Amino acid sequence: MRLAQTFAMETQERQLRPFQKEVLEILGTDPRLIRHVICVAPTGSGKSLIYERAAASPLRRTLLITPLIALARQQFQQLKASGVRVTLGAGEREALPPPPRSGAWILSPEMLLSSSRQAMLKKWNPNFLVVDECHCLWDWGESFRPAFLEVPKLVSGFDLPQSLWLTATLPPKARAALKREISFPCIEVGQFALPASLKFYLHRASWPERLQKTMQWALTQKEGGLIFVSTRKDTLRITRLLTAMGKQVVSYHGGLSSEERRNIENLVFDQNYQIVVATSAFGMGMNFPHLKSVLLWQSPSSILALVQAIGRVGRGTDRFGQATVFWDPGDFQLLEWSLGESKQRHQDFLDLIRFYESKGCRRLWLKNYFNEKTQTLTSEPCHGCDVCMRLFQG
Repeated sequence: MRLAQTFAMETQERQLRPFQKEVLEILGTDPRLIRHVICVAPTGSGKSLIYERAAASPLRRTLLITPLIALARQQFQQLKASGVRVTLGAGEREALPPPPRSGAWILSPEMLLSSSRQAMLKKWNPNFLVVDECHCLWDWGESFRPAFLEVPKLVSGFDLPQSLWLTATLPPKARAALKREISFPCIEVGQFALPASLKFYLHRASWPERLQKTMQWALTQKEGGLIFVSTRKDTLRITRLLTAMGKQVVSYHGGLSSEERRNIENLVFDQNYQIVVATSAFGMGMNFPHLKSVLLWQSPSSILALVQAIGRVGRGTDRFGQATVFWDPGDFQLLEWSLGESKQRHQDFLDLIRFYESKGCRRLWLKNYFNEKTQTLTSEPCHGCDVCMRLFQG
């Protein structure tokens, strides 16, 4: 079944959850009312349904900022299935806005830097800004994709009365920084949580051990799996290894053309591959229900990036998922070297080390980190992380 048909069916079937209703009630039906909302909710919980419903209003002109072309294509299909007149600008040469009065226009942050695009935006006069996966402002804006730092300025620059900032992973310090950038009162809705059915394990393994352990992991995969690595070279190396084992494997990285990536996304969605070996951007915000297990070949340099990666599987409350992260103390020297002079990235890195060294429940530790709670780490074991499983078995 093709993507458009699937999205049309899901749009009809999905019912609103409490946090979705709350955000829609805050936004209301009149886009002239000043409303700015940060919504944090688990991966796979249906954050996109909020802007799909809001954008369907005949009075809204929705500017949707998205980090990845693959995600933009999915968003285009979902909005179209919801009856919204939508134009896909991200990844397209011609990025003209929808007809006047209503509709949605999907753009990447980099497209906002063009003076011609700025002129078109002013003429189209959007009144509702949606920033999906808004953690990218914090995670990528300082060094990787600085265009993200310009996104909050849209609120005042275009005098936008309403904005919606969506993510599963935005720490309190990042939310506070975003509020300062928006410069308008901003309401927070929802909270961070790992999918209830996701089991999460940190597994100490030296570099020489990781290939052998990856092969062992692959042999246990009865459903779809995902392996994240840091370089294109590693995607190709591990893909060759697992293919030689008789697995249906595909590699996905930034060196592929747009057409190649689109073709792979469709083939993965149709379950033509058992394992995907990819660099970190694959699958952000996207729904591949058959991918049940994820293996991180090495740790990212922040908790935010780690949780984003493990959240690509086990999406939804009724779907089992398992995440395994390989790590070793020797990894930290290489990671620290990559941080440059950024104070923010160094602090995020120190938080990550504290997470690895923690003796308490992994899930509760992450909940405290993202929600700024003070729950004790000696609570009942969750039976879904490596620490609690050892306690339970002991």
